[in-house]
Parts: sequence; structure tokens; C-alpha cells
Amino acid sequence: MKVCIVYDTKRGSTGIIASWIGEAIKEVCDVRVMRIGEVNTLRDCDLIVIGSPIYYERPLKSILKFLKQHQDELRNKRVAVFVVCIAEIFGHAGKAYAEKRYVGALIKRVPGMVIGTAVIKGWIRKPDFSQKVVVQKWIKELLKNVDVKS
Repeated sequence: MKVCIVYDTKRGSTGIIASWIGEAIKEVCDVRVMRIGEVNTLRDCDLIVIGSPIYYERPLKSILKFLKQHQDELRNKRVAVFVVCIAEIFGHAGKAYAEKRYVGALIKRVPGMVIGTAVIKGWIRKPDFSQKVVVQKWIKELLKNVDVKS
């Protein structure tokens, strides 16, 4: 199975998280971790994981533009999306808000089948290494539920 992890970032946290996701599955999948400017095609990917930080209450414009530009390639693909934000500090209500508003903003632009989503707790200055366990567990669970043959 070929997995493409595509992201954009402003301060680096989303890139770190994308690399943690790739690290977690590199033993069982062919994985490419790419910033959106490095993507030439998604045609040969079986699963595409797309990540964006949240700034000013929305995913990065570059990610939204990427989704629009690649909608034909994404149409018949399995896709997972994640956002990186600090909404989790507001408890369950903050996470529910992030899922609806931030993840929802990405999902409605994905023409393919969205098979998983995640809201990842971001950080301001120093990486929060506790999130490595969270994202790696998320991607491993997601892959367990993917029918590799389809």
C-alpha cells in the first residue's frame, strides 16, 4: 500500500506531526511525506493523508487551494485529514468545535472518500512530544480499518 502524507505548515509543527505519522507506518507501507509544493501527482497513492494547521479560525489557504487543484486525482481516492490547533485546551467542547469547523472545512473540499479525521493538539514554541503517541496510534488504527485490496 502506498500512503502519501501531504501537509503545509507555517511554524513547523504540522510538518513534525506529518513525519511522526510517516514514521509510524513506514514498516508496513510505502510512505511519502511531502509538503504540498513537493507534490507532482497523487495518482499512484492508495491513501492520502492531508494535514493543515489552523490559523485565524481556518485551515491554511494553501491547503484549500491544493485540494481544489487536485480534486480530479482525489476523486476516487481514500483520504484522511488532520488539523493541528490548540482547541483541545478548551476541553471536549473545544475539540467538538474543531471537528465541526476546522475538519469540516477540509472534508467538504475532498471529493474522495474520507476514511478518517483527527484533531491534533498543537504547540506554540516547543514540540509536544506527547502528541507523537496520539498521532501514531491514530494512523495505525486507521490503517487497521482500511481494506488494502480495495
